[in-house]
Amino acid sequence: MQNYARLGMFGILALIALRVGIGWHFYMEGVAKVRGHDFSSVGFLNAAQGPLAPEFQKLIWDHDGELRLNQTQITELFSSAADRSAVHFGLTDEQKKALGRIKSQTLDKLGEVYAESKDAIDKYNLSRQRMADMESSKMWNQVSSLRGQKEQIAKERMSDVHQALASIDAVWTQYEGRLNSVANATQLQSAGRFHFGRPGEGLLSTSMVDKIIPIFDMSIGILLIIGLLTPLAAWAAAIFLVSVILSQMPGFPGTQPTYFQAVECLALITVATTDAGRYAGLDFFPWAWWQNKKAARLRGAKASA
Repeated sequence: MQNYARLGMFGILALIALRVGIGWHFYMEGVAKVRGHDFSSVGFLNAAQGPLAPEFQKLIWDHDGELRLNQTQITELFSSAADRSAVHFGLTDEQKKALGRIKSQTLDKLGEVYAESKDAIDKYNLSRQRMADMESSKMWNQVSSLRGQKEQIAKERMSDVHQALASIDAVWTQYEGRLNSVANATQLQSAGRFHFGRPGEGLLSTSMVDKIIPIFDMSIGILLIIGLLTPLAAWAAAIFLVSVILSQMPGFPGTQPTYFQAVECLALITVATTDAGRYAGLDFFPWAWWQNKKAARLRGAKASA
């Protein structure tokens, strides 16, 4: 009886092309992120829509800007960071003087940022209670037209302070570099780099995600292209795309289409479940070894029967 489940030559070639094509896409996405030096998942996570949007946005440190727009708290954080870096490196009196100048210059720069953005920050703070009332109101969250209006208000509220937040982030990054520049080579080697961490930032945050995703994309791409650990790589990529699709929950008002991601996800599931790495891929060798071992075991069982 003919086995209709077997793949023909054209089917095998199509499977190889599908595996290599998806692998090339993932690899080039990873390369583009590395070469660009500006990849950030913040925009993607901020744009999440649907019931899971808050979970995606939790990955963004200070998502609503409440901490960074509080000048008093940020000033205290920057001041304490300088003191902690002095202890971290065991700075000399001369180095502490240089550190004091850096702290003073940075706090002045921060003051300029807050002064230039005062109107936007005041407007942001005045709308805080209104946003809290909307979040707690069933009407604003259950009526689709009102929910869309609430999301637009929230988006405009954040856009008003976007420049201020970006400036504060830039000063923060620059300040960390300048704090480390005070230490000499021996101190840096002995104590290690001083990290000016963000309070409350979890392990799985955008800063970590931004480091992982380019490596993930390139690794998945290479594995699929050479056909190594194909089921594992394909399932990992498919799960990643499912998370992208869920960030724009299908059927939820205001979401962006994710048809392309859904089609590629289905293609990856096909690659994972058809053992596509056996065809013109390195998965052939462990598969062949296992088949030979099974055949030898079967011959041994028949001989002893």
